[in-house]
Amino acid sequence: MRIIALTAAVLSFALFYTLSCAPLSDAAKVMPENISIIIDMDNLTLTLFNKGEFYKKYPVAMGKYETPTPVGNWKIISMYNNPPDVMGTRWMGLNIPYGQYGIHGTNNPHSIGSFASHGCIRMFNNDAEEIYHMVTSGTPVIIIGTPFGAPGAGPSPLKIGDRGPAVLEVQRALKRLGYLKWTPDGFWGQGTDKAVKQFREDNGLTGTNIVDDKTYKLLGF
Repeated sequence: MRIIALTAAVLSFALFYTLSCAPLSDAAKVMPENISIIIDMDNLTLTLFNKGEFYKKYPVAMGKYETPTPVGNWKIISMYNNPPDVMGTRWMGLNIPYGQYGIHGTNNPHSIGSFASHGCIRMFNNDAEEIYHMVTSGTPVIIIGTPFGAPGAGPSPLKIGDRGPAVLEVQRALKRLGYLKWTPDGFWGQGTDKAVKQFREDNGLTGTNIVDDKTYKLLGF
């Protein structure tokens, strides 16, 4: 009986030791300040990195051809756990200057894995809820892909009053060439209009002051 009791005590201690000393789950090791995000337009994925190391990948939906998701280096600046129903159950807004864009859930889960949004990054609600607890205001978000829409999409003509990722890329090109003196912001206002006009004149282009196929080509696109 003493042997049986001793054996039971040893097994009980071993079980307690194993449970108490078991490694923490991966989720428990994730700290928001260590998280960064890369969103890949070509593969329609959102990937979390923890301290620069791959952590987890999720499927997403991104902007339609006519309303592309802005590529670039951004960061999360707002978080809401009860957004409008169309945004599912979580919202993580990005600091994109020319519109309201964010990572959010959706009430249309069938759209995940396609180019279906107005430029935001849609996730399944349970995925959006999961990453919501692993990010914070300031979390870096890199969106890679073409600035002109879904892969294979060509750039659309631009004119004064337009805004968005295509305008931002044109402004960046004009700045590299010395026609734009301020930080590109994605808005085609009077300053950008003058820069485009001067660029077109210097390259022998006439007619309406727009960025068309010829202008894109001369800008290096």
